[in-house]
Amino acid sequence: MIESVLKQDLQYLKKMTVLFVEDDTFVAEQISSLLDIFFDRVLTAHTGEEAFELYQDQQPNIILSDLEMPQIGGIELFHMIRKKNQTIPIIVLSAHSDQTMLLKAANAQIDAYILKPIDLNVLLDTLHRVLPKITHQYNKFQFKNGLVYNPMTEELFNNNQSIPLGKKEKMLLKLFIENKNRVIEKDELLENIWICDDVSESALKNLINRVRTKIGFELIVSVKGSGWKLNTDL
Repeated sequence: MIESVLKQDLQYLKKMTVLFVEDDTFVAEQISSLLDIFFDRVLTAHTGEEAFELYQDQQPNIILSDLEMPQIGGIELFHMIRKKNQTIPIIVLSAHSDQTMLLKAANAQIDAYILKPIDLNVLLDTLHRVLPKITHQYNKFQFKNGLVYNPMTEELFNNNQSIPLGKKEKMLLKLFIENKNRVIEKDELLENIWICDDVSESALKNLINRVRTKIGFELIVSVKGSGWKLNTDL
């Protein structure tokens, strides 16, 4: 199993960030070292509150979390994340197989449940099973004007030539492409790009116009009284 997962999935995992939540410091260090082998980045949180802050700030691709934590527990954390994101895989790591807890976790829309101590084959098999939920997001997106966006590398190309994008320009373009079929409101854009910073609407409009100059002004349209959306009709 290890060999097949590495061959098929390592290229995806090595581009991804995993958020690992574990309140036991010793266990967290052990498992984080293991995850480092397979992921590009491992974000470690020891409380649910810290985990949610990291989730909002870093936008990881996969979440592995314990259930029992002080203050905000695993179940509450999963509900908080699901309000923001319905597709991110959530894998529970727990030393208990209590049926009541499993039911609560299922109601929080988790994707898998792994018992501790973690078996490497079980972990890799679980990652292999949840990957299809997100790997479709890495299909290249082609604009009608010929530009190509690679979501795995967050790069934009014109005739195979890379178009430079700043950090927030990448975040904005990614958000529009991931939500290409709907209008995104101003507050949602501000929350996802500036997170906790207090930013004016003019700064947002300036960022939108910078991205417009790089992909084509007509590809991001303003919807009066609502927000902005990606124009996929051109």
